[in-house]
Amino acid sequence: METGSDDEDDWPSIVFLLREAVLPTAEQAAEMARAAWGAAGQVELLGTVGPHNFVIRIAPLTFALHAFGARYEADPGPPNAMQKECWDQHKAWLSVDLPGRRVEALRQSRQLAPAYRSLMYFVLKHWSPNCSALYFPSQQATLPNYGDLIESIRSARRDGINLDFLKERRP
Repeated sequence: METGSDDEDDWPSIVFLLREAVLPTAEQAAEMARAAWGAAGQVELLGTVGPHNFVIRIAPLTFALHAFGARYEADPGPPNAMQKECWDQHKAWLSVDLPGRRVEALRQSRQLAPAYRSLMYFVLKHWSPNCSALYFPSQQATLPNYGDLIESIRSARRDGINLDFLKERRP
């Protein structure tokens, strides 16, 4: 997976940097999706693309869920001390992606924040102390886990971490 660029080949993705691996089965992945997006419609498991890698549709969106029991290899940019600690602590990762969408096209149509919001429903339902941080590959942004998700976002902004891509921009 390419990381760290904002070109049109990137798709919205959020990576949970995990202290311990979470390797869901197909049934568990579908249940995780239902917990996040079930209120929006029927959750359909479209397929498995490898061990612990799933394609899930909640019409009209298609999501990908990937889980690996190894460290996430990426260049997170120059981290602050808290971010470095999060990267050092993680042993596994899980990502939720919107592979049918492209970051630059979404940015130009002012739909990037809504795309990330759809992914954040998943984060909200699966945020836990096991997650040392969230990483947004196309944005090269690391959001440390300060406890509560909303407090983590507030604390990250106070620490100068740019999360503006999560906000709606008005014309």
